[in-house]
Amino acid sequence: MLDLLERKQIIALMQREVVPAIGCTEPVAVALCVAKATETLGTLPEHISLYLSANILKNAMGVGIPGTGMIGLPIATALGALIGKSEYQLEVLKDSAVEKGKAYIAEKRISISLKENITEKLYIEAVCEAAGHKAVAVISGGHTRFVYVEKDGNVLLDKKGGTQ
Repeated sequence: MLDLLERKQIIALMQREVVPAIGCTEPVAVALCVAKATETLGTLPEHISLYLSANILKNAMGVGIPGTGMIGLPIATALGALIGKSEYQLEVLKDSAVEKGKAYIAEKRISISLKENITEKLYIEAVCEAAGHKAVAVISGGHTRFVYVEKDGNVLLDKKGGTQ
């Protein structure tokens, strides 16, 4: 039987670490990162470049995105840009715009690449561009942990290598 202190520590850990999510956490975390970069950009991106750790890339490519009938990163990315609200955290896709998302994908606005020379298992970098402007958002070390946000070269958040 656990003593009272151990129970409180376990409950505190669960409250810190367990968050509601719509769908698998990897593609939803990508959508969250894209939503933040889009919000920072201030307009719908003309192009989105994703740079992902191998673990995120592997775990997110083949999973279904609830309510879409589709799988993988392209639809999660498109919906993150179109409807994502970063304040929703891992429930970022609770609104829906599947047809707009499909059109966004068909317009070839999204590129997805492996991020080279990183050691992090959980790394998501979204670069959103439109009308000569660029915004970057990076999640690393946790599915909702933003470590970097930038707009047009102006750093708005930089926690790379630090603790939250």
